[in-house]
Amino acid sequence: MRRMSERTIRRAAVKLIRIQLPVLFLLCTMLIGITAGFLISSDSVTNRLSCGYNSAVIRENYEAPETFAKGESYTKEVSVRNEGSVPCYVRVFAEISRPEAREAVDVDYSTSEWSKMSDGYYYYSRVLNAGEESSPLFTTLIAKENVSDFEMICYSESVQAYGFAGAKEAFEAIR
Repeated sequence: MRRMSERTIRRAAVKLIRIQLPVLFLLCTMLIGITAGFLISSDSVTNRLSCGYNSAVIRENYEAPETFAKGESYTKEVSVRNEGSVPCYVRVFAEISRPEAREAVDVDYSTSEWSKMSDGYYYYSRVLNAGEESSPLFTTLIAKENVSDFEMICYSESVQAYGFAGAKEAFEAIR
């Protein structure tokens, strides 16, 4: 095999550098330009997003008497109104606060559209659309004994109906 002279090696190296260096410079210039283009360019998009909300309030028709007389019935209508913008399920916790009064007053809970569950809440069976009001949970209180100090706690909760088959399932999902 023939050995290349030092001069031939230098000429080949110079020739290689003369070709490769400009090509390398051109590639780097192009990459810098492309990278700068990606970093500098921008687009703007308007995202039109509107959020619905659910808000349920208790509606009550009740004029409190000074005392509950044995054998008398008193009108107390409790329902829930959806004041939000989305359909929702509602539940109500309703209980007479004092244990003595609980024994002395009967409440005529509606069982046609309301169901009491093991958690103590009454669940409304239908979806309440925006602006709708439920049927009353109860309408009448009947005194079995004379009661002078009476207070009934009524508390409601709501959850968006979308994505759930029923009220119980919807409320279990938010725990």
